[in-house]
Amino acid sequence: MVTLQHAIKIAAPRARIYHALTDIDAMAGWHLGAITGAISKGDIFYLERRPGLRFGWRTDDLEVDQSVVQTCVEGPGAQDGKRLTITLSDLPDARTLVELNDEGWAEDHPHLALCNTYWGEALTNLKSYVEKA
Repeated sequence: MVTLQHAIKIAAPRARIYHALTDIDAMAGWHLGAITGAISKGDIFYLERRPGLRFGWRTDDLEVDQSVVQTCVEGPGAQDGKRLTITLSDLPDARTLVELNDEGWAEDHPHLALCNTYWGEALTNLKSYVEKA
């Protein structure tokens, strides 16, 4: 199995980034597509990238200002069961390191490269959003 790994340094405190990752209204400000549902332990939020392309993510664990762990419960193809972990940590220069791992991919999955590109774009959007706040 393959894990997509991404990281970005953001000039904002962990609390602001955590809020952007866990508040539906804030997430709608930077994520790609329509967002509905709730982001709290055990709840599911839905991301509809475009009509007919919808993903459901169940929140498994939240550590305030530290991490978010979610499992894909709905999506096209073999998306179900993939695990997403986002970890926030302080850097010495007052920025925050955001690390994202999307695990559970088959090496030959036809959308592996597309999703890898998507996560890079999503993190860049997150960075722009929280640094302007």
